[in-house]
Amino acid sequence: MEFFLEAGLKGLSKWLRFFGYKTQICESKIDKEIILKHKDKFFLITSPFTAKLLEKAGIKHLLLPRESLKAQLTILVHKLNLNTELKLNLCSICGEELVPTKKEDFKDFIPPKVYQYYNEFNYCPKCKKLYWEGDHVKRLEKRLKNLIKK
Repeated sequence: MEFFLEAGLKGLSKWLRFFGYKTQICESKIDKEIILKHKDKFFLITSPFTAKLLEKAGIKHLLLPRESLKAQLTILVHKLNLNTELKLNLCSICGEELVPTKKEDFKDFIPPKVYQYYNEFNYCPKCKKLYWEGDHVKRLEKRLKNLIKK
């Protein structure tokens, strides 16, 4: 499943990418033209007006609350039965597929302790960002548990 999100849902988009779901953020107002262009995607929105447009066009969508990431994520996970395992295979910034890479190729860009203790690295060819599974992954897992408590 690929998601198309309105601009105000960037935080939610990041979490969906952590789970391995492709997402695209609409930086402008969602109108009929954008809806037709992305009709194959699942729309995540907070605007009741946009929901009416999507309903008329017969496009799959979910209307979410505006303010609370916790509520957005909880509703989304339960309504669509999403897998919330952290896959970490997509760039959290742009959504591009990460490419496994050798740490030797990036030795000058990796902090010495990280280079010493970690062997698996992934690279985003679009953002030019390097990822590794450090302590932040445990913090993500803890935050996730707090976000989607039953």
